[in-house]
Amino acid sequence: MVSTRNLLIGLRVGVSVLLVAVVARGIMFTAYRVEGTSMRQTLESGDRILVGDMAWLNRPVVIGDTVVVELHDEVLVKRVVAGPGDVIAMDAGTVVRNGQVVEESIPAELNRSVTFPDYAMGPAELFLLGDNRRVSIDSRDFGPVRIDQVVGRVFLRMSDGGMERLSSVEPLP
Repeated sequence: MVSTRNLLIGLRVGVSVLLVAVVARGIMFTAYRVEGTSMRQTLESGDRILVGDMAWLNRPVVIGDTVVVELHDEVLVKRVVAGPGDVIAMDAGTVVRNGQVVEESIPAELNRSVTFPDYAMGPAELFLLGDNRRVSIDSRDFGPVRIDQVVGRVFLRMSDGGMERLSSVEPLP
C-alpha cells in the first residue's frame, strides 16, 4: 500500500518534471504551421515544424539548413544556400556558389530558369532560397538576409505521414 506521504512526493516530482518540460519547450523551441508551397517538397502546406530558437543551445546555421527568418514583419521558411564570404550566382536556375555548381535535388517542375551574376556575401549575410523555386519569394527577390534575422533552425517536421528530422548538408565557411 502506498502511503499518503509517498503519493505526495511522487505527485510533486511529476508536476515539477512537467513544469520544467513546458518551460523548456516554451524557451528553447517554437512550433509553426507551414502555409504555402514555397518549400514544397521538403515542407508541405499544413505541416507543423519545430524550430530551435535558442542560439546558445543550437549549433550555428550551416548551408543546407532550413531556417525561419523574420523579414518585414513576415515569418518565412527558406533554405540556406550561401553564407558569409561566399560568392553566389544563378545560371538558368542552377545555383553556383564560389564558382562551383551546387548539386541539388530540385525537380524541374519546381525550378525556375533565373540567371543573375556573382554576388559577394557580406560577413553576416545568408542567401536563402525556397525549394519550390517557381513560386518562392526569397533572396532572389529581396536579397540576402542578416544572420540576426534568423529566428531559428527547423529541425523537426510533423505531418500526416509522421515526424521527420531535417538535417544539414555542409558547414558555412
